[in-house]
Amino acid sequence: MDAEIKRQTTDLPELTDEQVAAARGQYAQLYAAWPEDEREALIDYHLGHWRTAIEETRNFDTEIYAELRAGGALPDVPLIVLTAGARNPVWERFADADLVTRAHEGIDAMHRAMAAAVPRGEHRVVPGASHGFLQVQHPEALADAVATLRG
Repeated sequence: MDAEIKRQTTDLPELTDEQVAAARGQYAQLYAAWPEDEREALIDYHLGHWRTAIEETRNFDTEIYAELRAGGALPDVPLIVLTAGARNPVWERFADADLVTRAHEGIDAMHRAMAAAVPRGEHRVVPGASHGFLQVQHPEALADAVATLRG
């Protein structure tokens, strides 16, 4: 699945003016409650760095996974793993629908396994949240998780 995702995201063309305008509108809605200066800076950043996340994932299987495995067992500490319950809108636009479904199922399984790997682990799905923006779309879920961990 990793190879298929990489193949589908290789050599993506530059965004058209229409795509940039549509993305700007979506980001404006996402950050509507933020002060205008911060909102515009965030939008400009996202539009200027949209390829970054795609490129950052290319070394997962060659570097990141091995580094995580070498880190040893997780400590016995409280852990809450939050999973975005909505589908990734970027994947929806650029990847095959079956691949997107399998990727989301894999992420959910990985998050459940992470929570189950420690005695005090808990897995929470946040309905309506998308992966990259859970903290913006549902800050109450993040605050609740932190409050739970603080006891």
